[in-house]
Amino acid sequence: MSFCSRSALLLGRTARDFSRDIRLRFQDIVDGDVPTLEALALCCRADADELKAFSLVKLAQQRHSLRGQLLTRDTVGRKTLRVCPHCLLEDIDTRQGLVSVRPYGRTTWLITPIRTCAKHEIALVDVVPDNGSRQIHDFAHLVNLSIPSLERLAASSSPLRPSGFEKHLARRIAGHVDHAHWLQSLPFYAAAKVCEVLGAIATLGIRYSSKMLSNIDWHSTGATGFEIAASGEPGIRSLLVRLQEAFPSGRHDWGPRFVFGRLYEWLAHDSPDAAYQPLRDIIRRHVIETMPVGPGDDIFGQNVEVRRLHSVRSASVETGAHAKRLRKLLTKAGHIKVNTPALTDERTVFDAEKARGFLERISETMSLTQAGRYINAPRVQANLLFEASFIEPFIFDDTQHGFAKRDLDAFLQRLLSGANHAGPADHSLVTIPEAAKRAKCPTMTLVALIMDKKLSRVRRQTGVAGYLSILVDPEEVKPLVKGPEVRGLRLRDVEQQLHTSGTVVKALISDGHLATDEIVNPVNRCPQRVVQEKTLAEFVEKFASLHTLARQHGTREKNLRVRFDSLNLDPAFVLQELDMPFYDREVVAKRFGVPDSP
Repeated sequence: MSFCSRSALLLGRTARDFSRDIRLRFQDIVDGDVPTLEALALCCRADADELKAFSLVKLAQQRHSLRGQLLTRDTVGRKTLRVCPHCLLEDIDTRQGLVSVRPYGRTTWLITPIRTCAKHEIALVDVVPDNGSRQIHDFAHLVNLSIPSLERLAASSSPLRPSGFEKHLARRIAGHVDHAHWLQSLPFYAAAKVCEVLGAIATLGIRYSSKMLSNIDWHSTGATGFEIAASGEPGIRSLLVRLQEAFPSGRHDWGPRFVFGRLYEWLAHDSPDAAYQPLRDIIRRHVIETMPVGPGDDIFGQNVEVRRLHSVRSASVETGAHAKRLRKLLTKAGHIKVNTPALTDERTVFDAEKARGFLERISETMSLTQAGRYINAPRVQANLLFEASFIEPFIFDDTQHGFAKRDLDAFLQRLLSGANHAGPADHSLVTIPEAAKRAKCPTMTLVALIMDKKLSRVRRQTGVAGYLSILVDPEEVKPLVKGPEVRGLRLRDVEQQLHTSGTVVKALISDGHLATDEIVNPVNRCPQRVVQEKTLAEFVEKFASLHTLARQHGTREKNLRVRFDSLNLDPAFVLQELDMPFYDREVVAKRFGVPDSP
């Protein structure tokens, strides 16, 4: 359109009038219509391929193409006329012909994100404001009005070096392709917009207003955004992490819409364009991997299928557990680091997959009392099952333990496995507590026999659930729980052999004169004291009571005691509580002549 405008001015015509003179529409030239450009080249003896190569081609939906690069209305600056005054002055100084038609338009000046002249390293300036003029595309006509002020514009222009962002865009226009660059995967207009938005978010915050930014500001934000996006996903996610860290910790709702602000809103609502999908995918992956979102949540309108992270808050809602207690339990279980209590429940996150089994148990947790009711075990029986580790809590709390329903179900499945329903022939079978009582064995010993499949007659009582539904034969149990036979004399046997009472035997034992062993009764499993036969034989051989000596001597105890006293023969020991003396047989035999045989 610059060529058409300069050709028209050479003839003293406007671009539109000149186009009509040669039976063409100037708007078709502005829109890059190929047949129209070819007709213009033929009429003006120009190179048609060159005209087409540097023309913006209008496409559908207010989009344009330039040398294979896709641009949108926002990327093409046609509301104002931007130029480099130094370039125009060089055109006037170096080109031939009328001064008014020497300056020519550069296509890159029409690309909004390119705000500098790479050759002179200055900011482009507007020579025609946005006033809705119908002559806005008539380049030569408009520039000719500004020629007298070009020197002043050049002197007052702001030095501004082209940023890496602008160089990238210029290389794309020139046809260079860098397949390793993430931005290359985006259309030209999308790459430009992404850099500007990321840069604005990084420098101005998540609630920036584009109306407040000047061309110099956009130049700076574009450069910053390009540095972020240049490395692709790692750079973009690094920005997202910074935004998360900067988000106020007191805010309860810290979903992506709040944390990422304008960035999220722009991609979710303001621009549904599929060209920005690669950026949406990066943000979506980052949100799923770093925020407590899961099924039921959506990111950019797409449902989250798998939860990667839980927060204490989301886990509390999911399990129904109180957040304060849940945080404590998760910390004890090692799912939450100890140094995170300063974070709110919404911000304290942990690996959802690693904690999945733990949380599932939390959702069905029961106290020991509730667990007993669930498996239909009386309170005492439930306590015994817990102490014997047949039912184990997965939570060990300071105040109470937590039992998971699935763990209780596994216990019942083992207990009831293989037990058929009781029939008429099973009338002699009784429940576990009753069978333990009759067999005189610990209840948990009987439970272990059932769990280990040591009993053949195990039945289930119809109409009764769980633990109390099990029926067993106590007679089958007795031989399995009977201990080894006792080796030693019971205290009653000792009484008979000593021809004395139980009181005397107990006094001999308590005073340490007669040694005993403690064993477990093979029948009732109770502790029992016995005296070894050898121990008793040695005692009888060495000692004898006054009663025994009197009987052996054929006299009375009183008379024998008087005779011992007259001989100054003292007893070996006296049972103080009973005032009952025992004498050393050997001493008595030497002093008194009493037979020392028992």
